[in-house]
Amino acid sequence: MAYSVYTPPGWTPEEHLPLMVLLHGVRDSESSFDKYAVGSVLDAEIEAGNTPRVIIVSPNGELGFWENWHDGSKLYRDWVVKDLIPHVAKRYVTLPCPQACFVSGISMGAHGAMRFAYYEPDTFSSVSAISAPIISKLHPGDPSLVQTIIKWFIPIERIWGDIDGDTSHVPKDLDPYKSWVNRSDMVEMPLLLTWGNNDRKSIAKANEHFHQHLVSHGKNHDMSIFDGGHNWESWREIMSEVIRFHFDSNEKRTIKIHN
Repeated sequence: MAYSVYTPPGWTPEEHLPLMVLLHGVRDSESSFDKYAVGSVLDAEIEAGNTPRVIIVSPNGELGFWENWHDGSKLYRDWVVKDLIPHVAKRYVTLPCPQACFVSGISMGAHGAMRFAYYEPDTFSSVSAISAPIISKLHPGDPSLVQTIIKWFIPIERIWGDIDGDTSHVPKDLDPYKSWVNRSDMVEMPLLLTWGNNDRKSIAKANEHFHQHLVSHGKNHDMSIFDGGHNWESWREIMSEVIRFHFDSNEKRTIKIHN
């Protein structure tokens, strides 16, 4: 699995920092972080004292939706969690998981980040979903999974099985409306939902509905709407806010555990 790593200005192996996994969206790759100068924006914010120092790993998940595929041919989640994170943690001497490990994702990657947090609560202490395609059959106002991603030529049945037909083999936790309110460790998992005021209408609508769903079920979470659309030029400008969310959530969770 190809990947890129961001280190803050002046970092040396003697400095042990938290690790954030950043999952990309459709048509992106591990090089998107550098291609869109996200690191340059973070360098400036860190040097100005506005953003905590963190190491960020950006793996290449291709068009796999960051899932362990139904047909067994691709295991993106396992590759990241079981192979890549230990490798990067050792090479860059990062602080231990789960307390100092965060997962974030953009668009398709936001779907992946929420799924990673669900399956690996002992690896990540918090999750942020940026411009996420929150898709649920429980909410008829949101587009179906097939309608949303078929145009991307993603092999849906290979990834999830026959989600609109025989659903007997489809993961019961695929629907975030269920998975994020039905399990106690998910209720406690810090979650940030953020999307742009000029984001895709389906994205904004789906996030608004999901936010209200979480509120109605007593799931504590953070929500914010940033200035911008569904593009890296907007996402790179909010990356500092996302990082601060993870650090703040980690601090609050540590205090709660100690108390």
